[in-house]
This record gives sequence, structure tokens and C-alpha cells, in this order.
Amino acid sequence: MRFGCLTLYAVLGLFYGMAAARADGTVYRVAGCGGYLFVSSQFGYSVLRADSAGGVKEGDTLTGNVEEIGQVSLFDPTAGRSVFAQISDRRLTLPEVAQRIAIRCRSPQAADLTSGYVSQASNCGNKIFVSTPQGYAVLDRIAGGTVADGDTLSGNFNKPGRATVQDQQSNAPLVVFVEDLWLPKSAAERKMTASCHK
Repeated sequence: MRFGCLTLYAVLGLFYGMAAARADGTVYRVAGCGGYLFVSSQFGYSVLRADSAGGVKEGDTLTGNVEEIGQVSLFDPTAGRSVFAQISDRRLTLPEVAQRIAIRCRSPQAADLTSGYVSQASNCGNKIFVSTPQGYAVLDRIAGGTVADGDTLSGNFNKPGRATVQDQQSNAPLVVFVEDLWLPKSAAERKMTASCHK
């Protein structure tokens, strides 16, 4: 009898473990992302690549396991369809997923001008670290004048790639390459330490 109870507990534990391993998610961002889905769950954010995500919208629930790296089959009850996806990243923080969204998705802000102050440019070679309301941007100067710490830059640097910005203090245009976007302060400081000399 004792052996039977232990076996029953082991089987129940196995089923409980399987149920606990399931992690449904909510679609955080899909619009303008070219087949990428960014999904939030109780464990953080996951990055999924789907061959066809037609009909899936922000806020939809995906039932299945968004925590399992590799190929998964999920179901979107709102759209009434299965979603077959490859999960490439999981358990990301909001700043980490925001950075990936900035790289993979067309931003609704992409055509807007933004501005921020130069947190550090001196002794950083061609790198310019700009603090904006959305986070830190890392710019690589291609052409243009010098930029001082504390200057205000404005321009279209809401997406990765080449951009033209204006230094408000010198009124000089700069051509830059947007290397990184919307980094949290801690990540920007690590990059500053690596790129800038005292």
C-alpha cells in the first residue's frame, strides 16, 4: 500500500510539474515587426518568429508554452487560429525587449524628431551617448562638427541606421549612425566605460 501511495504521489507530481511548466503569454508587440512577435508572460518577455502571424494582434493571449526555446505550437483564441513559431529568446526584461523591438519593428515614432542631451562624447572617439525620454541612444559620428557633453541633439534618431541630427548649441548638423536605442542607464554606462577613456 505504501509503494502504491508513493507511486501515486510521483505521478501527481509529474503532472503538476508539466502543468506548471506551461506558460501562456500575451502579445506585447506584433505590428510592423515583419513576422516577429514579442510576448509577455509571468516570467518576462519572449521573442518569437512566426511564418504567418496574420490576425494576431497586441493584447491577444497565446495559449501554450512561450518559455520553450525552439519550435512551438500556440493557439490564439481571439483570432481562432494556431500559431507555429520559433522562440529565440525568453525571460527578457522590459528594457531588453524594448531594445529588440527597436531593432526589429517599424516604430510609430520613426518619422518623428526626438531630442536629448549628450551624456558623454568627450574621450569617446566617434561615439556619442545621448539621454532621451525613451532611454539612451548610442550614436556613431560619421561626419560633422564636434559635440560637447551637455549639448542637446535633435533629429530623426528613433530607429537604427544612418540619421542626421542637429547640435542645438553649435547649430551644426551631424551625420551619425544610430548603433543602439533606448538603453537603460546601467547598459549605457557599461558601454561608456568600454568606449570612453578618462
